[in-house]
Amino acid sequence: MIEESEIKKLKNEYPEFFSQSSPEFLEFIFSEETSLEIASICLENKIEDEETVEKIAYRVTLALLNQVPKENLAKIFEKGARLNREIAEKISTAVKERIFSQIPGSQPITSSLVESEIALPPENQSGAEFKKTRKDTYREPIK
Repeated sequence: MIEESEIKKLKNEYPEFFSQSSPEFLEFIFSEETSLEIASICLENKIEDEETVEKIAYRVTLALLNQVPKENLAKIFEKGARLNREIAEKISTAVKERIFSQIPGSQPITSSLVESEIALPPENQSGAEFKKTRKDTYREPIK
């Protein structure tokens, strides 16, 4: 689990993130249970090298914070943690099932989400029937 002094340092460095995030979500990210679950997933997939486990945990955290797309997590593990495709897929699936499914409440809004916040139209619908899930603040007129 992350130390209280480290959390205070992060709060000072990223006050906007902490003000936009629910206490439950923050507790989930920094909890020992989440860390242990990531370590457990790694061990189940025969990843025992501490450096590799840390790389995987870092990328899971980025996905939790919406800094990387959850849909591409296997590829992110493959490239960033240098895992083979099969192991990366297994870890990605386990993370989605055992960690992402446990996220309390909503996740924080970050500026890097503009493209991922816009839902794509289903293949069987025309663009006219397409609706955005959220406003794209970068393309809204200035008032």
